[in-house]
Amino acid sequence: MDSAQLPIIDCHLHFFDARVHRYPIFQQRSVGFETLVGDYSALPRRYYPEDYFKDVKGFHVTRTVCAEFMSDSCLEEVRWLQGLSTQGGQPSGTIALADFTSPDIERLLEEYASLGRVHAVRQHLGWHPSNPLLRFAPAPDLLSDANWRRGVASLRKHGLCCEIEIFAHQLPGLAALARSFPDQQFVFPLMGWPLDVTEAGYQAWKRDMTALSACQNVAVKIFGMECIFGQGWNLRQVRPWILDVIALFGPARCMFASHMPITLLVCSFQDLYRAYLEAVSDFGASEKRQLFHDTAAVVYGL
Repeated sequence: MDSAQLPIIDCHLHFFDARVHRYPIFQQRSVGFETLVGDYSALPRRYYPEDYFKDVKGFHVTRTVCAEFMSDSCLEEVRWLQGLSTQGGQPSGTIALADFTSPDIERLLEEYASLGRVHAVRQHLGWHPSNPLLRFAPAPDLLSDANWRRGVASLRKHGLCCEIEIFAHQLPGLAALARSFPDQQFVFPLMGWPLDVTEAGYQAWKRDMTALSACQNVAVKIFGMECIFGQGWNLRQVRPWILDVIALFGPARCMFASHMPITLLVCSFQDLYRAYLEAVSDFGASEKRQLFHDTAAVVYGL
């Protein structure tokens, strides 16, 4: 199955317009964001579905799942994304932002659920043990916080996925959370986001990913290589990590995504997806379809 025939659901990308919304990263240089993605000054200030589909030419992208882009008002941003979807059919689904400790979490989740295209709610909980620039959570230990967990429990009545962005050393906490909510679908991006890509870091990551993979309610998104391995990443470097994730969780719980347009700071969509396809070149057609399409369709209810 070649790239033109393989159906793709791109389950993590961003549409945005700085003329409509205020994005703090565009208002003032964010050293923390730059630490993750490099110099992002070349990012466009507006990126719409029509821009995206020009950039993915040659690949059969059928649906998209758009994550909010850290605007000042996620609710307004998500409503705007809903309008894009109503007008042109994309995005097919939306990942909204929430603070599960907020006293207004119930009201916010009701708002999100009422929009129809919100399929998941996420919170950034990455907390670097020594680098304060890479601390995106209000506190380092929210995964075990009782109040925060009550907010997560509110997702179940609305049928929304819970998407948590953490770093690899926090994986045991995510496993404990997933065991506590066995009927809640969890998604975690960036292959568990390893910070240490040395051999020692790899072994620690694999150990914790192995434990997490026993939780059948956890799915993994494979993307953001530039955030993990840096802007000079290559297939030889990332392939073992990708194959380990798929071996542990299986194709039915793994899905590839692009991270567009941030990806364009490093490579084209075409180069990225050719690397993905090469990484799984030994897989059968049905497994590839799961990884690039079917798993995302099931997890996000598309």
